[in-house]
Amino acid sequence: MSGVVVDAFATGLLSTTVTALPDGGHRWLRRPGAGAPEAFAPLTAGLRELVEQISPGPGARLLTGDPAPDGARTYAAPGPYSVAHWLIAGGGPHAVPGGRSALTGTLREVGALLAALHGRPVPEEARRPARAAVRLHAWLSGRTTAGGATAADLLGGAAVAPLLAWVTQALAPADGHVLSHGAPGLGSLLPAAGAAPAVLLTGEDLCTAPPHFDLGWLAGELLEFRWLLGAAADPQVWQQLLDALFDGYGGDAAAAREGHLHGTALRVALHAHDTAAYLPASTGHARLYGLLATTLTKEAAA
Repeated sequence: MSGVVVDAFATGLLSTTVTALPDGGHRWLRRPGAGAPEAFAPLTAGLRELVEQISPGPGARLLTGDPAPDGARTYAAPGPYSVAHWLIAGGGPHAVPGGRSALTGTLREVGALLAALHGRPVPEEARRPARAAVRLHAWLSGRTTAGGATAADLLGGAAVAPLLAWVTQALAPADGHVLSHGAPGLGSLLPAAGAAPAVLLTGEDLCTAPPHFDLGWLAGELLEFRWLLGAAADPQVWQQLLDALFDGYGGDAAAAREGHLHGTALRVALHAHDTAAYLPASTGHARLYGLLATTLTKEAAA
């Protein structure tokens, strides 16, 4: 089905094109960027069926894509823009369709989705480390640089050792590891549109990892936006969004909040790496993320 391209953006890591279709839907085409060190994770028919069956209740859904040429994936999505887009373009949670109350509800639903995903037995075809953890480990261990910057350059020497220990733990198989989304970012979360629920694009990074890896990914991005856009909203609003995510996840809320600190620091450190490595014109932003990652690492290690 043909359509009109309404958005397109790319980094060296990921390229995305969004097309509005005549039937009112949208097609998201995502493919690894020219500098991506790995292809998307394989998505077998069995793994796709398992993921699409996860439904903890009404609301947000995990949406797997269809294979496309050159290692790409396509998704039949409810809208043209992600939560990250709305936050950046509008300057805060108020800009997301439905406002902050809708975003709070969506994050609660996503927390429940991740809990349901983490509760499933890990199939053999998903027993692989997170692509993001592999990328971060290579940088923290000194095997790669990010646009010429070492981990110590962007994070400071004191932060590298604890981060390396945490990402090594995430990579090594362990009894406590779960079936994980692998990269549940706000750029992959599309708000509800009309009767269509919110969706989290899923499948490119399915892996096994500690539960805090997924939770920390989203928490880290919310903290980044709070740091960068905090003037646009009361600090309590950002805290409410974090609380909704963890409330939706359920279980021992205190343990979840404590455990996610490592994952949050890892996510922001990875963002510092990826910005420097795949957005060469954004060195200033990479250093900002590095500073935040350093602060979070100190807090998590305390």
